[in-house]
Amino acid sequence: MKAKGCRLIVPDGSLMDTVHQLLAEADCPVSYPSSRAYRGIIANHRLFPPPFHLVHRMRPWDSPLVVAAQRAELAFTGQDLIIEAGCQDQVVVLDKYPLSRGGVGFTKLVLAVTSDSLIKSVTDLGPQHQVATEYPNYARQWLAAKGVNPRIVCCHGSLEAFADFADAIFENTETGTSLKVGGWRIIEDLPKSQTCLITYSQALEDEVQNAIIQEFRILLNAVMAARGRVMIKCNVRPENCTSIAALLPSAGRPTMSPLFGNDGFALEAVVMQSDVESLLPALKKAGATAIVVHNIDKFLP
Repeated sequence: MKAKGCRLIVPDGSLMDTVHQLLAEADCPVSYPSSRAYRGIIANHRLFPPPFHLVHRMRPWDSPLVVAAQRAELAFTGQDLIIEAGCQDQVVVLDKYPLSRGGVGFTKLVLAVTSDSLIKSVTDLGPQHQVATEYPNYARQWLAAKGVNPRIVCCHGSLEAFADFADAIFENTETGTSLKVGGWRIIEDLPKSQTCLITYSQALEDEVQNAIIQEFRILLNAVMAARGRVMIKCNVRPENCTSIAALLPSAGRPTMSPLFGNDGFALEAVVMQSDVESLLPALKKAGATAIVVHNIDKFLP
C-alpha cells in the first residue's frame, strides 16, 4: 500500500528567508545540501516522514499550479499569485500570514504612472496605452472590470525601469517607496496580499493528510501568534489584586497563584509587546513588585 503523507513546497526568491525562519521556529527547520539545491529536507519526521521529508523550493508564482494539479499537498504562496495563476477554484487557502519580503507586513498591487504623466486614474487608460506588469492575467482581469482595455506587456521584474517604455505599470509593492524614488506615482491601489498556506480539497478529505495539515497549521499559527507578544509576571498584595489584574490585557484572565507564606499572589499574563512600555510604570504605580517580562516562542489563544 502506498504511504500517505504531505508534500511541501517552500518559496524560492524574496519570501524564502521569511518562510524558512517561520518553519524553523515552528520546529520544522529545512536544510539543503548546498545553496544551489532546490530540494531540501524538513527535520520533522513525525509530520513529514520519509519520503515526505523532501521539500521542494519553487517560485511562489508556480506553486499554486502544482498544488492545483495535486502534485503537492502544501505550499506557501501569495494571494495575488493564486489569482495570477487562475486557480482560485482549485486550491484551498488554509491560513494567511502577515509576512512579506521585509519580514512582517503586507504587499499590494498598484497601478502607477510616471510623476509627469497626464494619466490621473485607471479610467484614463485606453487601447493606445501600454501597461507593463509581471501579473498579465491579474492585470487584464482587473483592468477589464474597470472598463478599460490597454495593451498588456508581460515583463520580469525591475518595472521601475519602464519609465520610458510604458504608460503605466501594474506592480507589487510593500511601502511604495521604491516607486516614488523611481519617479512613479500610484493612481490605484488594489487589496492587500498576504502570504498563504494552500492545499487542495481532496487532501482535506483524506484522514491521514488532513491530520498532518491541521497539526502543521497549529505549529505555524502558534509561532505567528507569539510574535509581538510577551509574558509579563509580577507579585501583588491581596488588596491590589483586582486593580492590577485590570491593567493586564491578557488573552482571557491573568493567571493568579498564591505566593509562599500566603503573602500575596503572583500574576502572569500574555500581553502585546507594544503595551509593555506603558504597562510597566502603570503596574509599578498600582503596587506590583518583582515585575518580569519574558519573550515567548509559541502561543495558542
